[in-house]
Amino acid sequence: MGQDFLSWLFAFAPILVLLIGLLVFRWETIKAGAVAWICSIIVAYIFFKAPYTLLALANCKGVALSIYVLLIIWGAIFLYNIADEAGAIKIIASHIQRISDDPLLCSLLLAWCFTSLLQGLAGFGVPVAVVAPIMSAMGYDALSAVAACLLGHSWSISFGSMGSSYNSIQLVTKIPGEIIAPWMAIIFSLPIFLTGGGVAHIMGGRTYLKRGYLKILTAGVAMAFSLWFMTYLGMPQLATLISAIFGCIVISIWAIWQNRHSHIPDNVTQKNYTNSNDMKLYIAASPYIFLVTISIILQIPFVKACLSGYYWGLDFPAVSTGLGYAVDKVIGYSKISYFSHPAPVLLISSILGYFIYIYIGGKNKDILYISAKKTVKKCITTSMGIITMVMMALVMSDSGMVTRIAEGIAWSLGNTFPLASPFIGSLGTFITGSNTNSNIMFGLLQYETAQMLLLNGVILSAAQSVGGSLGVAIAPSTIMMGVANVGLSGSEDRVLRKTIIYWLINTLLTGLFTLALSRFF
Repeated sequence: MGQDFLSWLFAFAPILVLLIGLLVFRWETIKAGAVAWICSIIVAYIFFKAPYTLLALANCKGVALSIYVLLIIWGAIFLYNIADEAGAIKIIASHIQRISDDPLLCSLLLAWCFTSLLQGLAGFGVPVAVVAPIMSAMGYDALSAVAACLLGHSWSISFGSMGSSYNSIQLVTKIPGEIIAPWMAIIFSLPIFLTGGGVAHIMGGRTYLKRGYLKILTAGVAMAFSLWFMTYLGMPQLATLISAIFGCIVISIWAIWQNRHSHIPDNVTQKNYTNSNDMKLYIAASPYIFLVTISIILQIPFVKACLSGYYWGLDFPAVSTGLGYAVDKVIGYSKISYFSHPAPVLLISSILGYFIYIYIGGKNKDILYISAKKTVKKCITTSMGIITMVMMALVMSDSGMVTRIAEGIAWSLGNTFPLASPFIGSLGTFITGSNTNSNIMFGLLQYETAQMLLLNGVILSAAQSVGGSLGVAIAPSTIMMGVANVGLSGSEDRVLRKTIIYWLINTLLTGLFTLALSRFF
């Protein structure tokens, strides 16, 4: 027993090092990530008997997965810089403010509903990278905007990106989609309200919660019901998109009803861009219109099927540790689809928007060069931090450290394991930055543990994906994407300190909800 607990502590050491570095010593992410990565290699080699070959392959996987993520970051920041240099961001911000002068409603509309709508189409960090800079341009505190966007869309991940995370939990557990999807929607019903309340509290404290609870309640009911109804109809891939659209509609109705009454808290300074409207909204928003349009087209089944065979990916052989932990052979690891990966979509949208700005908006052609230069400057440090942390994640995963952590939590809790189920999902997302990867790592573990403990495996598997979704709010790689795009790289620790308490409350309440469901069903 003591030896098992010791191995659990060693397995958890890299994560502990990362958290202490970020939250206690306030290191920059690149430093904290590098130290945690080195720690993971040492622990994997000494205590988990990972051979040199396994460590080398794990780090290669980490680089490959980092490329997947970094291409999105660079693409999203490049798109924003193009729009910003053309003066389009100010115009978009001014038009959003015309919907309502109330910064509470604007923050709910953008950070809670619109980010989730984008998640339904593109995902992979794009919602935070796109929306946070717009909120910053509107006068919201930049760090609060990033934190609000991270938290606000964290309910939408599993059914977002046209259901990629939902597909992964279904595949690893072999639970039919028509069974697990409605349960996921039921468990998500609580986080939907909690994330809306969290956005209000981040942006305006108790004052916003008191003023906004009815708005959050009505929008949350519409979002939760539509999310479940889409799964009931057998269309879970569209559940996030449709639910977010209903949320946007309800908040917009509230804005119309309030007749543009303003309530401006101390931490928000509304900006007036009435003198900046030398460009029509459809021209200013053209890159984002292209982004949404292309994303929708690429989700058409016929188009998706035709383009699915064009991708870049690496093959890795099967390896195992000296303790017998086996890693399967992988074909086409971290596939980057040439047409459907978010990065090409972002790049194409940026270039098309650039030509609109030049030939219709009358902007200077130099904005392309200036935008590219600013993108490189913004992304270098962030990229290095992401690479080290993703390599740490793969070393921990392939050496069996992550599985050891999850097993220790599962067996120590026994019949109260459902309480921890969402936390295990969040752990996978915190380490890898991906709800999909978390489901692949822990989905089967959760299902089999439920079977051994005579618990409902469907509910716990659903809670795994829900927890993985909520974990996006504290995932360092997603946080870095957000702060880089508002020009505050190096402030990741400040954002994490903002989001972690909301994540803890949301995940704990979701765990209690899961525990109650597992007792009744």
